[in-house]
Amino acid sequence: MDSVAYSPAVSYWHSRDPRLKLLVVIVGATLALTENTLGGQLVLFLFHLLLYFTGGLPLGRGWQIFKSFRWLLLITFLLNLWTGSLGAATRYLLRLLNLLLMSSWLLGVTESLTLIKGLELSLRPLRRILPVGEIAMVLGLTLSFFPLLLTEAREIMLAQQARGVNFKTNWVKKMRGLLAMVIPLFISALRRALEIAQAMEVRGYVPGAPRGSLYELAWGKQDSIAFGLILCFVLLWWGAKAFLR
Repeated sequence: MDSVAYSPAVSYWHSRDPRLKLLVVIVGATLALTENTLGGQLVLFLFHLLLYFTGGLPLGRGWQIFKSFRWLLLITFLLNLWTGSLGAATRYLLRLLNLLLMSSWLLGVTESLTLIKGLELSLRPLRRILPVGEIAMVLGLTLSFFPLLLTEAREIMLAQQARGVNFKTNWVKKMRGLLAMVIPLFISALRRALEIAQAMEVRGYVPGAPRGSLYELAWGKQDSIAFGLILCFVLLWWGAKAFLR
């Protein structure tokens, strides 16, 4: 849960506009998905470590990401090693890790409500063809649900272990234990969704109606400077790629 939860701190990125941070994620994800060299993925990995440092996030958070997705990372590495080479397998492993680190960084330096507000404002030019407010609300509820479901999954697992369920035995017993955890977790998610729907109805929520916001975002000078630095980074990246060709 620590790898996706908001990490309160006083840092450069915590005080930046969420629209800028969304732009950083879009740029980082685009470069990670399009970069096909091992050296480029290593540079992006170092860039993400720099984001962690300037965001006041502990490196243990990145290690937690690695532990949480270790099986996915291992399977990705082995499949690419089997179908390709060691270099290709390492490159795809770093690509996936870069995407995970970027998402963890965004959720660590941005509160979910401000992030959704920033996304809503970023999509505002499309409001004539898309229900921007409803999309932002759904994403906000998803971000709010995710840490809660992880906490409940951990509590259910501890309760099942106290009743004698062993999650560390053979695969058959492990699958039975997971089913014993998934079913109550699914029921709990439905119960929470019903409670939220009832709360929204009581508060007079009307889809598509204009609503106010607790968070009023303001793009400042520091955000413009950071935007310029990101633009310079992208231009230098493209310039270096063109030069190396």
